[in-house]
Amino acid sequence: MSDGTRTAVLRRTESTVSMDICPRCEEGILLTVEVPHDVQVAGSVIRIPNVKAEQCPNCGFRALSGREVRLFEVLFAPHYGRIADLVEALQAARYLGMFLREQETESNVAFGSREYVAALAEDLRDLYLDNESSHVIEGLAAPEGIVPLDVAGRRYRVRLPKIGEGENGVVYDYAEDSRSVFKVAKPRPYSRDHLRQECEVTEFFARQGIPVPRIVEHDRYGSFVVKERLAGKSLAVLYDALGAPSDPRHQRVREAVRAFVDRLLDLFVRHPEAKTSLSPNNIFVVEDGDACACLLVDTGPAPFHDYSRFDFEEYWDVVVPEKIARYRTVGYI
Repeated sequence: MSDGTRTAVLRRTESTVSMDICPRCEEGILLTVEVPHDVQVAGSVIRIPNVKAEQCPNCGFRALSGREVRLFEVLFAPHYGRIADLVEALQAARYLGMFLREQETESNVAFGSREYVAALAEDLRDLYLDNESSHVIEGLAAPEGIVPLDVAGRRYRVRLPKIGEGENGVVYDYAEDSRSVFKVAKPRPYSRDHLRQECEVTEFFARQGIPVPRIVEHDRYGSFVVKERLAGKSLAVLYDALGAPSDPRHQRVREAVRAFVDRLLDLFVRHPEAKTSLSPNNIFVVEDGDACACLLVDTGPAPFHDYSRFDFEEYWDVVVPEKIARYRTVGYI
């Protein structure tokens, strides 16, 4: 389809990712369920049956699965008797394709025009952005290499494989700037909101003296962010290499993390709206001889976390290894 100046391109790829951790509670592993979903198109409500969604067995979080839902395949299913009316309604809403391009390029991985996204009705916008992020993440799933990525008219060359992953996003190196990293939101509104708010509150943490990565560039819809690269390694990667609890290195890192977590908990008491995740993949540790410092990777809010009974001994000895085990189960590390 074409409007004379732009070409709509639909990319179909099957999901290569089967497991993910709940972005809200960070405890449960998401399950796939099928639910009906209503979409408003040109003033009419269209019910889509059997839409795949992700659901957390621990906290009840549910979101449409951007990895599985292919809007065109669902909306243009043969069980709709008046498909011509549906097509006309979609066109009237300016929904011309899943991945709109000004023109075809050599890259099959891209974020579309943000002006096009802004013109979509809200329901369609969320579905579009879910599918867009899914398309990008799956397009960057190769084990190695450099993949060109169009970002709303700009070009990045992303280095594979990924260098990090969490509940809300996947992080990559890119060739244009070795001092920064490129983070893509997971394909769900919750994760895009998380990235968008992360960009809004990062400066607040910096003003409070918490070491955080500077935001270089970000998408207004939260689909991606370019951030300053941090030194060190995540606690999730480092933890098992620290040796026995009596080892000097283990004790040094443990006390540095304890002091850092205490600072954050004090900040959360004074500014509850700043509460964020203390997961081991969100804390980077920088070692320099006998010196050890910690940095906060992701400042995005974690409003459902309860730290009122936080106990560092339990966190270090039980919570951290349990979370690392879950990260390995789903392929984050």
